[in-house]
Amino acid sequence: MGPRTENDFRENFRLSKQTFNFLCTEIEIHIEKRNTNFRKCITVKKRVAITLWRLATNAEYRTISHLFAVGRSTCYKIANDTCQVITDHLMPKYICLPTGQRLIENTRDFRRINGFPQVGGAIDGTHIPIVAPRNNPADYNNRKGWYSMVCQAVVDANYCFTNVYVGWPGRVHDARIFSNSDIYRQGENGELFPQHTDNINGTEIPVFLLGDTAYPLKSWLMRPFSDFENLTYEQKTFNYKHSSTRMVVEGSFGRLKGRWRCLLKRLDVATVRVPYVVCSCCTLHNFCEVHGDGINEQWLNGVVGGQDNVFLANLQNNQNNYAENIRVAVASYLV
Repeated sequence: MGPRTENDFRENFRLSKQTFNFLCTEIEIHIEKRNTNFRKCITVKKRVAITLWRLATNAEYRTISHLFAVGRSTCYKIANDTCQVITDHLMPKYICLPTGQRLIENTRDFRRINGFPQVGGAIDGTHIPIVAPRNNPADYNNRKGWYSMVCQAVVDANYCFTNVYVGWPGRVHDARIFSNSDIYRQGENGELFPQHTDNINGTEIPVFLLGDTAYPLKSWLMRPFSDFENLTYEQKTFNYKHSSTRMVVEGSFGRLKGRWRCLLKRLDVATVRVPYVVCSCCTLHNFCEVHGDGINEQWLNGVVGGQDNVFLANLQNNQNNYAENIRVAVASYLV
């Protein structure tokens, strides 16, 4: 394959031909069909190609039907079925919180950004545009006046997703979404990053997530200091390094949407199918990164990250002395 053909392939399908073949191998057992006496089945590679084209462009099924010489309803079913297979079978393998040596390397990579210790991930959310649902459309009309579904995600230091929680209507309060997520439950139960502490300035510091001021201060979730007009030098330094380290989550959303541009436009699928599309895109994002198939910087043109799309409301802080002691100890360490 000549370089021009390879470039065209990557532009159209958002991954290299080698990564494409890896993907087909991973899921063929779940999507392969058999020929019958009446007709030949659509091949695994064609099924994957139809799905990737849809995710990369959000093109109408009529257009995809002409491109691949497959019926419109068949294209629709193939894309839906393949997204469900990716979510059910690949997502648990490629999207998971780091443990063991992988967690140690992740905290080390976060520390390299701006010296912030014990960071296990950064958390944020983004709104995914959707068409107005037939049932209860007002629930999905967010505060900006368009229909959306919320995606809350945790990322590592290398722009890969380690937890994805999607499905809540765009109008639902972010506090409710966060408090109903597995991340919140695991954090409150001490199951997020257990048994990985470091003594900093006399305080045992657990591995924690970084979130912005909308999130509560927890021993497992560090937010910036508020009351910005009266901050000490230590607190300002903490906030600056916190922000610059946490920006990786906004970058991850930007890279996700730059590669899979269906997430930039209104997803024209049934509301119940939206989580499968979003989770498939996140999984494929990680799949590409794991196989060394990085982002093309040109794909980021016109893309904004999570911060511009998410509309977080202040959660009740409920901070405790232990969490505050951790934040103070880290702030002192960072100076």
